[in-house]
Amino acid sequence: MSGKTFLDNAQYGNNNWWRYILTIITTWIGPFILLLIILIPVFIIFHPIKQEMDPENMVNSIGSLTFLALFGIYYALSFFIFYACTRTIHHQKLIHLITTSPHIDWKRILKGAGFWFIIIGCAFLIDVIINPTSVEWSFNPAFFILLILSLIIYPIQASFEEIFFRGYLMQGIGLLTRKPAIPLLITSVIFAIGHFWNGNDVISGVGMVINMFIFGITLGIITLGENSLETAIGAHIVNNLFITTIISSPELLGNLPSIMTAGSQAAVGVPYFILPPILLVMVFWNKKDKLKAAFQTNTEISNINNRSHEIQCTNCKTYNPTRAVYCRECGEKIELEYASLLYKSLAFIIDLVLLVVIFFITLVALIVFEVMVNGELVNESLLSAIWLILDLVIFFAYFILLEKNGQTIGKMIMGIKIVNESNQKQISYWQSITRNLLLIIDLIPYLVPGLVGLIFSFGSVKKQRIGDIIAKTLVIKKDI
Repeated sequence: MSGKTFLDNAQYGNNNWWRYILTIITTWIGPFILLLIILIPVFIIFHPIKQEMDPENMVNSIGSLTFLALFGIYYALSFFIFYACTRTIHHQKLIHLITTSPHIDWKRILKGAGFWFIIIGCAFLIDVIINPTSVEWSFNPAFFILLILSLIIYPIQASFEEIFFRGYLMQGIGLLTRKPAIPLLITSVIFAIGHFWNGNDVISGVGMVINMFIFGITLGIITLGENSLETAIGAHIVNNLFITTIISSPELLGNLPSIMTAGSQAAVGVPYFILPPILLVMVFWNKKDKLKAAFQTNTEISNINNRSHEIQCTNCKTYNPTRAVYCRECGEKIELEYASLLYKSLAFIIDLVLLVVIFFITLVALIVFEVMVNGELVNESLLSAIWLILDLVIFFAYFILLEKNGQTIGKMIMGIKIVNESNQKQISYWQSITRNLLLIIDLIPYLVPGLVGLIFSFGSVKKQRIGDIIAKTLVIKKDI
């Protein structure tokens, strides 16, 4: 394995901060302004829009296929302007934003497309079998126009988004930190937030953000692990083609003439956020070393290559044979045993059970206090709000204070502890606060808590979740 990583490709161009600001603004705002200048007179003359129209009715009044064509024109302009900016502002070749190889691997694009089509296709069939009313047959001859437009538009749109988010932005942010997880996390959040408006209300918008965050994290891990974007591009293209041509929802791009449309009742089948981890398994099957490489810095990869049969002492930094338990230079124990996902999960469950008991006691105490003061429950809503706030304070105080000293009750029972990554000593309050506040992200999606943290822990050599990576902490066996 070469010591060169995908994030290292950013070093080929000029990377002053103002170049990124200028490129981002020009790429996204420029095409919008151009389209407005061209289309406003056309619509005023040939297709006047009533002022009281909401966005959905506006799309329907224009025509869903026309709107899709405008959508494609916008992204084509964005891609062209972005290419011009990277060449003139950054003096960067587009290939460096796609792969560390000198040429694009088209087979990987087909691989990503094929894998993701199989995954979402099977999930869709399960949904239909469980609840046939979740979709409605809506095929008509206009489908062929939709198919042609989609085959032209989505390869451009999806490729551009992958090159921009997983290539340009991730490499740019990677210049600021040696931890690949940080640019991966930031770009996935930005990518996901942009999909909030794909929902038809706040709840569905938040659900869309969570789904796209996990999808973005998955595509980012694949990109870092393979040192290239091709597989991610293929999966992204098929994802957009599928939800437009095979089955569509009126909330996205209007009433498109797809083969099927979303019905009045949603199927209780395979949740979307379960699917990206399946893609990870398929891509990295029997390639665990590549998956781990996604979370390693350039220095770590180089050390693996140059010292593949040695382990470094954390005390005196001397390299020892892999089988060594004690350092040959200072005599300190050097073998680290990272806590497994099972041990960490069981410890967390034990802590949650304990906290639930504390929450219940807190609720009872609040009710008793309310009754003692007022003789009855006067304001149940206010009492519930106070209880929830106290629960949040207790939850974070419990983990932050106890983990500062290495162990919660659950970790004591499971025989594991938290230490500083650099010296295996007690962590600071700032590290404890950081790793626990980031539980908010690690526990996504909350219907299946911890899926994001599980993906990161599985791929990390040191079994670190996002909170551990950013806080620079480790969870190890206590007797080490």
